[in-house]
Amino acid sequence: MKLLFRSSLFTFLSFLSAVVLLGACGGGSSPPKVTPEATQSATQSSADESDLPGSSSSSAICRDNVLLTYGGEPATVLDPILVSDIGTAEYIIEIFSGLVTLGLDLTVEPDLAASWKVSDDGLTYTFTLRDNAVFHNGRRVTAEDFKYSIERAADPSNASPTVLLYLSEIVGVKEKFRGLADSVRGVVVIDDLTIQISLTEPITHFLQVLTYPVAFVVDKEQLTRDPVNWTRNPNGTGPFRLRTFNPLEEIVLARNDRYHLDPPKLEAVVFNLSGGSLSTRYENDEIHVALVPTLELDSYREGKSRYANEYRVAKEMSLSYIAFNVNTPPFDDPLVRQALALAVDRNAINEVLYYNRFRVADGILPPEMPGYNEEISSYPYDPQRAADLIAKSKYAGNMPRITLNFPGSAASAGGFLEVFQQQWSENLGLDVELEAVEWSTFLRELRRKTFQVASLGWIADYPDPENFLHKLFASGSTQNELGYSNKKVDELLGEARVERDNTRRNNLFWQAEQIILDDAAVIPIFWSVQHLLVKPCVQNWPDLSIGVPKYRYITIKDQ
Repeated sequence: MKLLFRSSLFTFLSFLSAVVLLGACGGGSSPPKVTPEATQSATQSSADESDLPGSSSSSAICRDNVLLTYGGEPATVLDPILVSDIGTAEYIIEIFSGLVTLGLDLTVEPDLAASWKVSDDGLTYTFTLRDNAVFHNGRRVTAEDFKYSIERAADPSNASPTVLLYLSEIVGVKEKFRGLADSVRGVVVIDDLTIQISLTEPITHFLQVLTYPVAFVVDKEQLTRDPVNWTRNPNGTGPFRLRTFNPLEEIVLARNDRYHLDPPKLEAVVFNLSGGSLSTRYENDEIHVALVPTLELDSYREGKSRYANEYRVAKEMSLSYIAFNVNTPPFDDPLVRQALALAVDRNAINEVLYYNRFRVADGILPPEMPGYNEEISSYPYDPQRAADLIAKSKYAGNMPRITLNFPGSAASAGGFLEVFQQQWSENLGLDVELEAVEWSTFLRELRRKTFQVASLGWIADYPDPENFLHKLFASGSTQNELGYSNKKVDELLGEARVERDNTRRNNLFWQAEQIILDDAAVIPIFWSVQHLLVKPCVQNWPDLSIGVPKYRYITIKDQ
């Protein structure tokens, strides 16, 4: 997601499905076989590039200081309190901003706040705003705007899906959200440039939380004047302003010349939403940035493509996984969950189906995450042990019907889900049905916890283990979508959230992560990797593991 974004389930899982359509097993009617022969034939079919490395002829596309790239259709209106997917968040974090932000090195930096102080007990944060911070229309940003924005996020009538997940530690947010209070008493305006925020517990990652869009400031005057249509031309404070939004065609962000952290170097960023072949458009000098097709990965890795010098790799703090509803048969039996985890060969799937596009996830926390522990491990591929566990389970010989739900259409079930379905059948004798669910319905049913098992994804909002482990697995978390609950895990995560000693804090997270994996609450699948093409004239393109406001650093310089 990014910056503090909720994972883009739809974007990430749709991407996995789209990737396989570019591969050897795209969308046939029967589950694809994972075999060495498939690997060999697919590799041979990909060797269609020129053997001579070179660079793209990009002089025409580099004459203007406008970045042309690809983008996704926003899943919601451009409102910071409603965004919960990484695709929409990419636009939100460029148009709006908050008290603090994440820099390119992923550390917390001042944004609309020039400075802040934290009380000795860690419960009170006092922020001093910049005196040169203005909205896009030139109106000065005040502390009252921030109080209004947080109270708007907590207003139950606005139905923010993320306010309790990220801001519930602010005193009074829960009461406001539940209709028990008219204001958020933990947010106090001291004067025009000073705002104080009080917490219910001294969470050590609070500054990182404030980089999430739900904590961004919006223009009270604009929303009061036009509460329905304001997102069509939002008056934000970010480095770019929305110039054009043509659904299914393009989004254009134009430079904010009044931006308080120095105006962006680019004049504009144009996101093409129309789809089609990105690599073809890249070759035709229609865009500056593109994803590398799966079938062509080997030619780039081996330096055989004419665009090999423009190939870039960025490892992401993201996880795709299968999540079980542990309160619903047959997954209330841990032996069944463990058996399904042992019965899938993720390494073969990544190698054959995706040409090693991803990294097989042996845990929950990605390797780029501070506090990552390589000794943490999930269940390996062991079909014999898997069969033994099924035979010992309380559902042996009486297995209920199993339906695995995923967001999208029936046509997008391809890829690892079909291989999982096949391996569960062959190794365990289980008939698992794959069922596509429309995106908004999928989210609603996740909140209701109606699914038996679902295919999900999560990308880090900020670089802290809490963002994965507590958000997804703590009993009280609104993001714990399938109802996993373990008392020991809750104790460990609760201690870690307020622990100031980093070594002890990491140790608490490690213990919790291993218990979650041993419980087989989820089957980790892949940690994502971005394989990109970037034109040489695009200067200062950052290869980031999570989403942060990045376009203000980039410029176009003809070679």
